Amino acid sequence: MKIKYGHSMIKSLKDKNIRTIEYDEKDLPDSIIQIIKTHPAFSSSSTFGQKDMGSPQEYEILIIADHNGTRQFEYFNKGIYYMLKGGKAEQPVFQVFANLMTIFKNV
Repeated sequence: MKIKYGHSMIKSLKDKNIRTIEYDEKDLPDSIIQIIKTHPAFSSSSTFGQKDMGSPQEYEILIIADHNGTRQFEYFNKGIYYMLKGGKAEQPVFQVFANLMTIFKNV
């Protein structure tokens, strides 16, 4: 499994072309890999969060390539969205993106 991840604060949805870093499955914590492999939210491309919750907007992209093909996920305003509207159902998705953001910021 190959994983590409990027995070940025964007002023406009036209600014979504951001820097990504590619990781191998072995580079990430087992708990995060297990969520990606088993949670239904990661079975097909999707968008999480909510657009237009402030300016600039927090924007993240996750691209997963494995034996099931390539899937792309976008997360808008992760922190504020999860704080205001998130719940137990959104927790695994939040965990994956929050963990990847921490790794990304330390590279």
